Amino acid sequence: MFACIFVPDFPVQAALWSEPEAVRDKLKKCPVAILDGPANLLRIIALNSAARMHGMELGMTKQQAGIFGITLYKRREADEQNAQAALLDCADAFSPRVESTAPGTVIFDLSGTEKLLGSSERAAIKIKVHVHKLGFDAQIAIAANPDTALLAARGFPGITVIPRCYEAKRLGSLPLHVLSISDEIAETLNRWGIHSLKAFGELAPVAITERLGQEGLELWKLARGETNRPLHPVAPPGDFEESFEFDDPVETVESLTFILNRLIQDLCARLLDRALATNELRLAFDLEVRQVREEQKGERFEHVWKLPFPVQDGKVLLRLVHLELESKTFSAPVKKVNVQLIPMRPRVTQENLFIPPSPETQQLEITLARIRGFIGSADVEGLQCVGSPVVLDTHKPDSYLLRRFSSEEVVNAASPAALPIVAMRRFRPAPETVVEMNGEKPHFVSFHKKHLRVLSASGPWRSSGNWWNPATAWSREEWDVALRTSQGIGYYRIYFDGVGKRWFVEGVFD
Repeated sequence: MFACIFVPDFPVQAALWSEPEAVRDKLKKCPVAILDGPANLLRIIALNSAARMHGMELGMTKQQAGIFGITLYKRREADEQNAQAALLDCADAFSPRVESTAPGTVIFDLSGTEKLLGSSERAAIKIKVHVHKLGFDAQIAIAANPDTALLAARGFPGITVIPRCYEAKRLGSLPLHVLSISDEIAETLNRWGIHSLKAFGELAPVAITERLGQEGLELWKLARGETNRPLHPVAPPGDFEESFEFDDPVETVESLTFILNRLIQDLCARLLDRALATNELRLAFDLEVRQVREEQKGERFEHVWKLPFPVQDGKVLLRLVHLELESKTFSAPVKKVNVQLIPMRPRVTQENLFIPPSPETQQLEITLARIRGFIGSADVEGLQCVGSPVVLDTHKPDSYLLRRFSSEEVVNAASPAALPIVAMRRFRPAPETVVEMNGEKPHFVSFHKKHLRVLSASGPWRSSGNWWNPATAWSREEWDVALRTSQGIGYYRIYFDGVGKRWFVEGVFD
């Protein structure tokens, strides 16, 4: 069995699909028309049923349509492409074999889904509900072959299920225009008095072939539901990208956030349909430059968010974008928005019954974004100010940098048979001390206002650097010593600062 989703007046519904749900539901009941063509001669190319009831017709100019006082939209191909992609995602939720038949029309194979979706009637209802959630008013049909399902979806409102061997009987009441025949054949059939698929299907196939050729014979088979062509499935889109172009460029963050919310939520819904998540969001704005140089085509703002974990929640992504936009000032209004999500597999975690739930990991990135908004992302030297500290591979003390958190960093716990790890707790700032030397080794160390004997000492380890810059030059001579304290033997690291000529206690070994 094959199912077909047909969206009547697709250009109108695609234009309304970009509106908020409340506005969209209100406009569906009002007359709406779509304009296209040169700017000085815009004409109506699509309208809804309410507009037809008001007397509107295809081909009317914008001036003629203005007399009726209806809602007019200029055609945007991006809206129709996004709406078609949403229909394909909807069909992909029910079958892996989906055909993009025409704008506003998709056909998909339901073979083998009986145990999952139930009977054809139940499957059609589930498809109808899914499409309605997307914001489309569609006609659903299920039949034994793709062409019959297509004709039934075009001709019958609501849900239609045609059992096998009943194709000609059910399709007979439909008018000829559902076949999308040429004007020449339509005129010929009209002269013959043929106005329905039933009348057309009752003609002799030999006579049809003699008078109308092979094209007429194919139409005759379609009218009787006797075709059985294979589907031409489309590959699922590898990218998750949507764009929106404003009729009038916007300048406020609220206007941008309103559109970004819809784009991000739609992309996240597509990710969920494919059981995917994202850890990278790419945002681009095309700016409306008022004074453009000859060599300059315009200005563009781009920003990339690389998350430390994969997410599927559009609210988290929108919050990150909103925090970034609040801290930005654009040189010109925004005329086009482009949003892209890089897909990846979601992270699967196992909860623990005996450990209380920890704060959501999504809040970490939002908190870091807020911190960056206050102190900035980098200092005057270009170094990162917010992130996870990483020790540099150098002998210079206290050398580190900050990088973004990443879920790819996995710390492997030591096995029970592994040797214990000796750790040093560093003192910040390192307390200054006095060291008495016995020859070349430390003999006594003044620490915690006490004169402590050195039981054992290892060293020295000498290191230095940046000698060419007096402001950043450093020189150290480190010793690891065992001191006799009132609590027992303590192990410490001390060092001599060769630049300042002073001794310090760097830390204690645990």
